[in-house]
Amino acid sequence: MKVGDLIRQISTGRIGIVEEIDEDYYGARQAFKIYRELPRGKCIRGNMVDGFGPTKDGIRDRVTVCWTDGLPDALDSKDLEVISEHYSK
Repeated sequence: MKVGDLIRQISTGRIGIVEEIDEDYYGARQAFKIYRELPRGKCIRGNMVDGFGPTKDGIRDRVTVCWTDGLPDALDSKDLEVISEHYSK
C-alpha cells in the first residue's frame, strides 16, 4: 500500500484513496502472556505472567483515507484492501 492507491474498506465496501501512511503506528511484536490454565472467575494480575509471546496482528500502519462519500478518516491497515493493484495488471 502506498500514497495514491485506490482502496476498499473490507467491512463496509467504501472506496477511497490513500492520503497518508503512518508506519508502525498500531500494535506490538511481543506481549506478556499467561500460558497456564486459570480458574474461571479469577482476577488476572501482573505477577501471574509466565512468558512472552507473539501478538496476533503484529505491528500495523495507520492509513489516512480520503473517501468518495465522506470526510477523510484514519484506519488500521488490516481493515483495508488495495484494489488499484487488481486492475493495473
